[in-house]
Amino acid sequence: MRSDVTFNSEELRELLNLWYMNIKLKKVQAAEKLKTEVSEQLAKGEANDDVVKLALLIHSRHHILCKNYLEAEKLISQVEGFSPYLKEEHLYYLHLFKGMYLYSVKDYYNAIEEYGEVEPYLNYIDDEIEKAEFFDLFASALYYLDYTNRSAIYAEKAIYIYQLYPAYERKLTRTKIMIALNYIDMNEFDLAEEYLHSALQDTSTKYDYMLQVSIYHNLGFLYERKGLFEAAKRYLVKVLEHTEFDNYLSTIYMLTSIAFEEGDFDLGKQYHEKAMDYHKEKPDEDYYWKFKILYVKYVEKENYINVLNNAVKYFEEKNRFYELQTCADELATFYSNERDFERANHFYRLALGHHNNLIMFHSRR
Repeated sequence: MRSDVTFNSEELRELLNLWYMNIKLKKVQAAEKLKTEVSEQLAKGEANDDVVKLALLIHSRHHILCKNYLEAEKLISQVEGFSPYLKEEHLYYLHLFKGMYLYSVKDYYNAIEEYGEVEPYLNYIDDEIEKAEFFDLFASALYYLDYTNRSAIYAEKAIYIYQLYPAYERKLTRTKIMIALNYIDMNEFDLAEEYLHSALQDTSTKYDYMLQVSIYHNLGFLYERKGLFEAAKRYLVKVLEHTEFDNYLSTIYMLTSIAFEEGDFDLGKQYHEKAMDYHKEKPDEDYYWKFKILYVKYVEKENYINVLNNAVKYFEEKNRFYELQTCADELATFYSNERDFERANHFYRLALGHHNNLIMFHSRR
């Protein structure tokens, strides 16, 4: 946050800065306490309109931290209503936080639209780390939408700044993971491997095990993509005991897929059962359908086409474009071979329509 933003009092300025800092550091309890203090100050009715708008924006960011997305959206919409009267600082945070909100609810296309609106206002931000964090966020959103080259460019911008500030080594390590994932997409596997092992080396001198788990997961992803299944499994199994890992289902999915691909159906079934148990605890409908498709492809082949048809309906409803295109393309080929040309044309059109979209959504989780 800019230190030269005009506030009504020094005390409130300090509170807003501290609140935002603790939100960014994900210190929920401290942020809650500061939110209360800010509310008490604002209740005195002495703050000017600019301060109130900024406080509303920071409050929306607080809700994003706490995953109160509906409340975040309400506050963002409220500030948007003041658009003709917003200053550059407000517009920067408005577009930034709206982008973060949209990304959090998986509306990746509109998230990058908002992040694109942020860039013109970067000149009004003096904090280099704030800029690096924006580049980091933009790189992540672009990666999810398969804008690989642009994502890598923004990740490089973030890395350039983070490496100048030793206190932000953890963010530097995470950004190395991001750029490695982009290199995997480019089939630049040697570069990806270099960045991932560099990230792993970053964590070797300190206790940051969940970051290590993330690197193990992505090394597994790299080697799975290369077809080096033994190497992939060596890293992926290291993740299994960490059920709190955000991409846990993705890890199990890769292990299940490898087991089926290698013909070890008993192990594949065990991994599938493990995933379904996890899904009951932490529902994820996207992965439910991915696992269902994978299972019937290898185990219940007679149900494969029926499951694909149902999956298409789900992915279309949820705007999961990449999965929708993949399933529709396979159904089109199947019905064409069956000489059911009416259905084949329907799925060809469905697949081609989303193939020609500006956005090709790949599920990266």
